[in-house]
Amino acid sequence: MTLERVRPVTVIVLTWNGLEVIKNCLRTVFEKTTHPDFEVLVVDNGSTDGTVEYVRALEGVRLIENSRNLGFVGGNNAGIAATTGDVALLNNDTEIIQGDWLERMQALACSQDEIGVVGCRLINAEGNLVHAGTYMPRPSFWGQEYPGNERDIGQYTRDREVEGVIAACVYIKRRVIEDVGALDAEYFSYFEDTDFCLKAQGAGFKIYCCGGVTVKHLENASTAVNRMDFSGTFRRSREVFLSKWKEFYEESRAHSLTWRSFISGQGTYSRASAKLLWALDRAGVDVNLAFLEGAESAELNDFRLNDMKNRGADRKRPQVLFGPPDMLERADGSYNIGYVFTPYDRFDHSWVKEMNRMDEIWVTSEFQRNAALASGVKREIFVMPFGVDPDYFHPQIKSFALPERFVFLAPVQWGESFASETLLRAFTDEFAPDEKVVLVMNVTSPAFAESSCLPRGLAAVPAAAGCSAEVEEAVEAMALPADRAPVVFVIDHEIEPYQSGCLYRSTDCVVLAGRAAESGEVAADALACGVPIVAVDWGANSSLIDGVRAIGVESGMVQAPEAGLRWADPSYDSMREALRKAVTTSDAAKRSALGHGGELRSRLSWDELAAKMTKRLDSIAGG
Repeated sequence: MTLERVRPVTVIVLTWNGLEVIKNCLRTVFEKTTHPDFEVLVVDNGSTDGTVEYVRALEGVRLIENSRNLGFVGGNNAGIAATTGDVALLNNDTEIIQGDWLERMQALACSQDEIGVVGCRLINAEGNLVHAGTYMPRPSFWGQEYPGNERDIGQYTRDREVEGVIAACVYIKRRVIEDVGALDAEYFSYFEDTDFCLKAQGAGFKIYCCGGVTVKHLENASTAVNRMDFSGTFRRSREVFLSKWKEFYEESRAHSLTWRSFISGQGTYSRASAKLLWALDRAGVDVNLAFLEGAESAELNDFRLNDMKNRGADRKRPQVLFGPPDMLERADGSYNIGYVFTPYDRFDHSWVKEMNRMDEIWVTSEFQRNAALASGVKREIFVMPFGVDPDYFHPQIKSFALPERFVFLAPVQWGESFASETLLRAFTDEFAPDEKVVLVMNVTSPAFAESSCLPRGLAAVPAAAGCSAEVEEAVEAMALPADRAPVVFVIDHEIEPYQSGCLYRSTDCVVLAGRAAESGEVAADALACGVPIVAVDWGANSSLIDGVRAIGVESGMVQAPEAGLRWADPSYDSMREALRKAVTTSDAAKRSALGHGGELRSRLSWDELAAKMTKRLDSIAGG
């Protein structure tokens, strides 16, 4: 990366014993770093294991020798006081793995006057992504990094404004230090980086995470080497932090809301709720949770959501009930919003009755709005489409593509709502065995779907014994020709939801042959990854169909399981034609998907949806 204007920068490396750790850190700094104008300043906090002697013998390294352990704050402040320009704080337990790390962080910091502090992606010794920014959940005030500990699949690779970053690797402009001072000396270690970010933001600076930089972080190596009292130090620092910032956090929320939905599972409502609740929290909405599945079952691994749960119920707030329409009777807020969708052409009359008891209705697409109006819903209706997470669905997410084969992926929830037989017959009749084409059916069986509450084949719990039998028997009964292009069935296979972008990126086209009116979630996620789709031209997917990157399949309306309601049955001939077109126009379709993916990720992001919801909450509050 070329900087338009190179600024000198001092890399401050704090160390306290752990000789082998600092050796590895400094070795990688000097071997890898390509920045043309940097110096290294090592601050030693009273090491007794030969670290000081080792650093003294190095050429080109400045050394500050403290007679005792001044803590993370005191040690780094000694280094900051010995510099006059920009600084990059770097833990001794980090390892540089890319040469242009410092140029990229500096370039981002210098790209806007308002950007004052820049962190980066941090992976642990196992290669898992542990940091791409921080947040402070309430009421626990137990600072968290995200994503926490996920396999590094290329998530969070864009530059993003964030709430905070940890100081294991952070670039700080001198102007920030001049305006807000160095790290707060009331802390010894822990919470000082969040405190510094908050002060910088209060002075008008922005905090960013540089998605183009990844550094390896061994995490708390000095604490382990020196047998430091981690919990005691952490607890004391948290108390200092609360004395300074608790009131700020409590007063920083412009809106309040109760969100009632399925939260603890991995179904559509739970997954969408998690994304939306994070986005609403970022947007400054004070959210507490109410559970459709019952609070007793809500054991949450997500720290942010768990804190929302622990805030307690408040019926004086507006309430969004996000769930099946027949559960709207459970809404009990001061102003009740039903957030619903139907898989059919209309809403059942009993659902309409409940929808008309709400103060207003939110739906996931214009199709759903028209269905609600046609069904007799009298309340005001607002379209709140499902979002896309641009950090997990983009073209740089890792793929595991099959070489020399065109791969169709069909996420299938087996049953009446998906036209599996139509798809399988269309594919096997259209493609000969010598064509380099394969259809992967990623199937959730009926029994497994009931146990996991997870649609579209993205399983989060182990499959129950015998769940696949119904699928196997149904496919065998179809008597598909043996002399055909291959079809691969993946039944009830466990895939972490955050890795679903890898699944899409490993294919050439995602096929959506559902009879039910889709929410548009899978179609949008695939397109955001730059992967074309074939989809039934009905429901929310219709708004994405363009004939190039999103090829539509014609359908006819047929009776659905609910009496008096209908859904779309895809045409066999149209399906064959669409599958063939996807192969013959593959290059153009991929170019189109890649070219339009950025606009889709921006327009349909969860943060954009949260902003739309927040604007609506403003109107409700204003009467």
